[in-house]
Amino acid sequence: MMLLSRLKPFDEIRDHLKDFETLLLLACNGCGESFGNAEPECLKSIEAEIEKMGLDVADILTVDFLCEQLLVRHWLDHANCKENFDVILVVSCGIGVQVVSKESQQPTYPACDTITIGARLGQAWGRESCKECGQCILPQTGGVCPLTACSKGLLNGPCGGSQEGRCEVFPETRECGWHLIYKRLEAAGRKDLLVGRPLIKDFSLSEPPEELVSLRNEILAKGEETL
Repeated sequence: MMLLSRLKPFDEIRDHLKDFETLLLLACNGCGESFGNAEPECLKSIEAEIEKMGLDVADILTVDFLCEQLLVRHWLDHANCKENFDVILVVSCGIGVQVVSKESQQPTYPACDTITIGARLGQAWGRESCKECGQCILPQTGGVCPLTACSKGLLNGPCGGSQEGRCEVFPETRECGWHLIYKRLEAAGRKDLLVGRPLIKDFSLSEPPEELVSLRNEILAKGEETL
């Protein structure tokens, strides 16, 4: 098993980035790299597409595992360029996007849709989790996944049992996922994302298409040949 993901259509990425000027392209050099999305050639291709949108790419940074909170914190500090960009585009699974969003406190968007994380070899034991749904909606929810942060996986707001920011199912140990989303969007000045068209997901996208399965098998076969 290994991570399966695909780059989001650039029209979708463009729509999320249209209000920004300067971008940090941040990639996972672990699971994401193993599938090819974070290889230098792919990152250069993404950079070229971003520049076509009229954005300046301030830097391209790769981190071994973006699911590791301490690594993300270290490299964001080491890059010493937090004031040189106003948005981050993350090439990783949904866990990496959530960790970066929490650590950076800046607008953070996914470049990929994750279909499966496979054996989860790089996943840290944090609170962030990826549903591997094939249609990442983190741009609309402030980098907090409602499918995993909410005990009921609700897409469009809290249930009636949520009280004072606590989860109805686990009130003693867990915050309401939608309370977390609201706080994140409020801090970012993006509460407007909570208004308007409801979130709708196509859950059939969580099934890997044949071309991705074939590509995964090719990569695995090449790895076995080098053993």
